[in-house]
Amino acid sequence: MRMTSPALARKLRDIAARFGAAFREQRAIDARRALLRYRDLLEQPHDPLPLNEIIPVSSKEDISGNAHGSDACERAAGHTTFERA
Repeated sequence: MRMTSPALARKLRDIAARFGAAFREQRAIDARRALLRYRDLLEQPHDPLPLNEIIPVSSKEDISGNAHGSDACERAAGHTTFERA
C-alpha cells in the first residue's frame, strides 16, 4: 500500500483550508446581502398595536345573514339570494 508523501498531504490540507475559507467568506457575503434585502422585515415596529384592541368587523345583522349563506347587501337591495348547498 502506498503512502502519501508529507509534501503532498500538506498541499491537500492547504487546498482544503483555502476552499473552506472561501466558502465561509461567501456565506458571510450572502448573509450580509440577505440582511440588507430584508432589513425592513427585520426591524421592530415603532408603533405596536395594543393586543386588547377590538376592531369592529361588521354589524350583527351582517354576521347573522352571512351565517345563513346570504349576503346583507343583496338583502338590502331586494335581490333574491340562492341558498348554498
